[in-house]
Amino acid sequence: MTTLSKFSLRKIMSAFNSAPRMVKQPAAQDEEINTVGVLKPFPPMHSVLLLTTENQVNAALRAIESGTVGFDTEFTSRTPTTEEQAIGSYFPHSPAQRKGAITGLQIMQLHAKPTFDIEWDNVGIRLIQIALDNDVWVIDVRTMRSVPKELVRLLQSANIAKVGVGLIKDIAVIWDDLRMEVKNLVDVGMMAKLVLTDTHGKGGYSNLSLKTSVETVLGYEIDKDLSQSDWSTLKLTDEQINYAALDAVASLKLYDVLQGRLAQKSIEDDVQIPKAWYNFNTKAGEPTRVKKAADGSEVTWKTSDCTWFAGGRFQGYP
Repeated sequence: MTTLSKFSLRKIMSAFNSAPRMVKQPAAQDEEINTVGVLKPFPPMHSVLLLTTENQVNAALRAIESGTVGFDTEFTSRTPTTEEQAIGSYFPHSPAQRKGAITGLQIMQLHAKPTFDIEWDNVGIRLIQIALDNDVWVIDVRTMRSVPKELVRLLQSANIAKVGVGLIKDIAVIWDDLRMEVKNLVDVGMMAKLVLTDTHGKGGYSNLSLKTSVETVLGYEIDKDLSQSDWSTLKLTDEQINYAALDAVASLKLYDVLQGRLAQKSIEDDVQIPKAWYNFNTKAGEPTRVKKAADGSEVTWKTSDCTWFAGGRFQGYP
């Protein structure tokens, strides 16, 4: 994992032209006795910084060149453009065809200009969270009028793993609003599913949420009451920002633990667990396999690629 020393963090902080907002965190709770079936309070985060300018984001992310970061977004719905509404109207009864046609339109628009003009008054994405250990940068995208270059570099870097749960919606929003591809994503929910699957033929978990994964794997309680919060509000509360930061930190903690658990399961069951089952890139907002086809074409990544779960039940190792 990529880590920054306190000295490095102070150095980054001093590079900001204007001070980012240091978000006040709730008081730490006393940990409950680790009794079977009793969830512990989630450990407090070291620091949460709300970044609202391009300079702040560039200064914060410049030091991250490789390794692993926790990743998440918060967003609201955006209004489809006039062109998207027009082309979508040709397929009123086929969501798949409508989506395909709109994606085709978006790709044509992207290739028609040297740079994509983001409609900042009509973007759904509000926050992008990046976590390193227990330090989190919460990036308020809507306060900017261009995407910080260091954020683009981080998202598109194959050397930096972005780990999170349920990332399919996040990458779709990033594409719709910012027309950006993301490389080296890791679905820790899928990793948890692989670890927790009953290998004796009794089935396993279906789609694991972050809350379920954290409670089941880490034994920590995680509050998701703000999941339906109003992310379009002009000024976000400390509670909203801490909630957003916690998702990224929790994903990173899960990844650290699940790596070892997957390796252990592989040894105990004498089987290879392909990284391709939980690692992917994106193309036009859709997940694609990291390894391309023999002819160089992109291959769609699907959770059903994992043959353990055919028919929703464990079917034996491939």
